[in-house]
Amino acid sequence: MRGPSLRISRPSTAAAGGPFCERFPLLPFHSSRLITQLSLEFLLSPQHTSVGIGRNVMKTLAALVVSGFLAATSASAETIRIATWNINNLNDKSGVALRDRAPIREDNDYILLQKYAAELGADVIALQEMGNPAALRRVFPESEWDMVFESRYKPGNDPDIFTAVVVKKGRATIVEGKDYEPLGVINPGDGRPVRRGIQVLVEADEKRFWLLGVHLKSACFAKSLTQPVSDDCKTLAMQMKPLEDWIDEKEATGLPVVIAGDFNRKFDVHGQNDHLWAEIDDADPASLDLIRTPFREASRCPTTRESDRPEPIDFIVTNKLATEAIIDQSFVELLYDETEAAELGNRLSDHCAKSIDFKF
Repeated sequence: MRGPSLRISRPSTAAAGGPFCERFPLLPFHSSRLITQLSLEFLLSPQHTSVGIGRNVMKTLAALVVSGFLAATSASAETIRIATWNINNLNDKSGVALRDRAPIREDNDYILLQKYAAELGADVIALQEMGNPAALRRVFPESEWDMVFESRYKPGNDPDIFTAVVVKKGRATIVEGKDYEPLGVINPGDGRPVRRGIQVLVEADEKRFWLLGVHLKSACFAKSLTQPVSDDCKTLAMQMKPLEDWIDEKEATGLPVVIAGDFNRKFDVHGQNDHLWAEIDDADPASLDLIRTPFREASRCPTTRESDRPEPIDFIVTNKLATEAIIDQSFVELLYDETEAAELGNRLSDHCAKSIDFKF
């Protein structure tokens, strides 16, 4: 099934009525609190209580500001932002590439990534291409984020990339989290296992949902998976059934289900007839009805190769219960600053983060 009809990217300079719109970003809690404090100081200042408006009126207005702030904070607390972000071979060491052809990042690059993580404002993030847990912590510090990291990682092994999920402390809780090992099939070309999924049961505001973070096999973006030829396509084809099995199993729990990550599949080339999509969205069980976001919308990520932008590969997929919880017009592709993107390129990443807000 197709995704919601409205899609929003940020920032956008498109004319009104075009396919892209700009929405006001949600203020973080500390910013809202600061604005409230400044509003109170403004309303209760001497110059505003001595020019024809009584102090009692000002106090009433101040009370309205406070009550409005509390209501907004309460509403925000019920909203959970789920995101996916591939951060392109993230190493823990500055000045050192994680592996061949990987970007070499400097200290300031990690600071910029932290800035974009803050701007993303997500509560739960499916992450891809983490070099090791220490690399993840350079962007998502332990003091602020709980983490589930792919256990395929072993210190001292050859450098590789791994999947992970982080959850913002104080906003949501990891009830259980572990690898989904069946996705880690053996690549027939090199005999090595590929990336596993990360499955997490999350609780927020006394509501629970399932999340699977994925980073499927690359280099088979639109070719046949029913008659695969290359080792890459054979590997991705082997991942279809385990992915479908996980979705079907979690559908049976009666909870909202979200699959987020780098699918390495250009679903929009073949649409609903794409072999992978048709496998997972097969209406079996009968209640299963998936949508993907974005849907037939090109990426505008400035660090992604222009030829790859028309058909994105990063998606947030939802079952019916999760889809019903999506807040309208909340999808965002967080674009890097044009100047920073031009200067740093894939040292930021060759993917931009994508997010959706939910009210479960």
